[in-house]
Amino acid sequence: MRRVALVLVLAVIAACSAPPGKDAIDAAPPGDGTAATDAPTDAATPTFFVQYADPDHGPFRGGTIATIRGGGFRESDEVWIGGRRVQGQRYIDSRRFEISTPPGDPGVATVEVRRGGGGASRDQAFTFDAIALDPPSGSVAGGTFVTVTGFGTDFVDGAVVTFDGVPATGVTVQNAQRLTAYAPPGVAGDADVTIRTTADQYRADRAYTYFTTGDPNSGGLAGGHLAGTLNVVVIDQYTKDGIPGAFVAVGDPNTTAYRGTTDALGQITFSGPDLVGPQTVVAWAADHEVASFHCFDAANVTIWLRSPIPPPAEGPPPVGTSGARIRGHVVFGDGVGLGSPFWNLVPEPRTPTEKKRIYVTSAANGLTGAPAWPVAPIDYEFEPARLAWPYEVAARPGALAVVAIAGLYDSALDPDGNGNDGFEPFAMGVARGVLVGPGEDKTGVDIVVNVPLDSALRVQLRDPPALDTPGWRGPTKYIFRGGTDLGGEGLIHFGKHGLRLPPTAQLQAGEVELPPGATSLTVGRIPALAMAVADGSYAMSAGAYTAGGGPPFSVRVVRGVTSTTTPVVIDDFLPVPRATDPAPAGVATGRHLRFTGEPPADAVPTFRLHMLSSGTGDPVWRGITCGAMTDVPLPDLSSIGVVYPPPGEVVTWVSWAITTPGSYDTFSYRWLGSAYWRAYASDAWNVQFP
Repeated sequence: MRRVALVLVLAVIAACSAPPGKDAIDAAPPGDGTAATDAPTDAATPTFFVQYADPDHGPFRGGTIATIRGGGFRESDEVWIGGRRVQGQRYIDSRRFEISTPPGDPGVATVEVRRGGGGASRDQAFTFDAIALDPPSGSVAGGTFVTVTGFGTDFVDGAVVTFDGVPATGVTVQNAQRLTAYAPPGVAGDADVTIRTTADQYRADRAYTYFTTGDPNSGGLAGGHLAGTLNVVVIDQYTKDGIPGAFVAVGDPNTTAYRGTTDALGQITFSGPDLVGPQTVVAWAADHEVASFHCFDAANVTIWLRSPIPPPAEGPPPVGTSGARIRGHVVFGDGVGLGSPFWNLVPEPRTPTEKKRIYVTSAANGLTGAPAWPVAPIDYEFEPARLAWPYEVAARPGALAVVAIAGLYDSALDPDGNGNDGFEPFAMGVARGVLVGPGEDKTGVDIVVNVPLDSALRVQLRDPPALDTPGWRGPTKYIFRGGTDLGGEGLIHFGKHGLRLPPTAQLQAGEVELPPGATSLTVGRIPALAMAVADGSYAMSAGAYTAGGGPPFSVRVVRGVTSTTTPVVIDDFLPVPRATDPAPAGVATGRHLRFTGEPPADAVPTFRLHMLSSGTGDPVWRGITCGAMTDVPLPDLSSIGVVYPPPGEVVTWVSWAITTPGSYDTFSYRWLGSAYWRAYASDAWNVQFP
């Protein structure tokens, strides 16, 4: 339970009209676009053509849900963009496909609908943007924390980020391919985003959407201070549809004047002079959980309700094999000649059982992600005429870097033959800017091993959570994890990147356990930010964990480190939550959740997430509160005949404390994804209620 990520399945309804500036499809003349050589006999359209994509642009990393419109389409056709097959497609009718775009090189791309030996296409019908925004939407009031990830970009300090020409605030450049900022106020609708440096400009049209009320794609709190009118929308988390007839109450459901049921769209509005923040709102619908927001001050609330059995996922299904294969050669030398027969950055073997070895993997998609495992090692034998060594590696579709880790391997130290034990890394090579689509066999990706792993990083934990507290099962140890962040191309973990750790290690890629009693660590054998990774930065996490990897734990995340000359001080840890009423395995004294935080860690999170689930795992209640609340009342819905939690039954209480950029009063359900977390702590207990 070291990581929780919320996967959002966004349903997109294709519009029947063309985007601004394009003709409606019914007005398209026969043969518009490049016609196929084997025109279909579909009675709805006399020809086979591609007209446009809607939307007609999206980030380089792919995954944009779009509609391809044209005529004469068949269910068996294949959609390709920029020479790569789309990641998913759904045939709607002879005029429309719903697709999920593949990754693509920044710039314009051709949209193709392939059929046998022919096909139809439209040149420059889609544009891959060099930047991607997370989140891609926010309130018109501004202040949304946005991460901009680039591909082939060169962000530098002093970069100016604008939304429809209005400068963002708090711009922080983490590395050449990642920066963060706070969105400025804007006007409802789409906004163009531009990043200007002294040497370059990067632009993504309609890359960010402003909403006047809550974001329909991510829910939560929005709209500024609550001042007499509260708009509430209740949505099914899985379908993203509004729930009609859902019960909503502000304050105590048994006594409040502000209660009612949602309309056909899942909406309800309350008005009154005493409706000011902070407030509590609770919602419930048949066959769904109870959910509540506490101590918030926002004019718009969008509440997601979960049902016990999620419906099937919507959107275009995958097109089959989603994995990709990358092939090329590993080369030593300066990268401009023919290479070298010598692996000069790896020392000579020191024992008869030691040999020089290389593992080739792909970059992970983030600090907590796992890279592709090596297909096979490359073992060195000197041959004067040999200047390159072939490799092959599997990879996820997307934008990534391919990594070669070179070192010494001693089979005598690896009795299980797992390849990890007995391997000591000394150098690495990185092939940058690699894009692969689903099922693609990409060749010619050569890697020059020219980055010595001879730097070190000193890390100090300041006031970390306490370990081995009597009466509690954890946390029991400190663990550090780090890597070289390459922005849109992924992350290379420190150490033996890409190698499977043996189960007995109880560690994951890039992790190191601190010695007992230690709160500082020197992390050796890391790359300097030079050569192929000169534009990168270091990302890391440190935390208190429990043996076996489960809760409780408390973790702090740090990004954008670019220097190894001074120690990195990691502080602002969140205290591990300790249940007091109900106590672990105990019975609550009332309808509430009470807990404390254990010092010395004393930071206050942005928000807290509490969840109650039944013995079968069904969701019972989910409450989201401000970070300071440690006594959470469970709203009483007995007045409408809803009794929860089930009296006398054992339920599981999971408690999270999470620090994110931004104010709690702008909470988004996107914040339940770990990419937004700066610190987090959690524990879980089995409890009962009277």
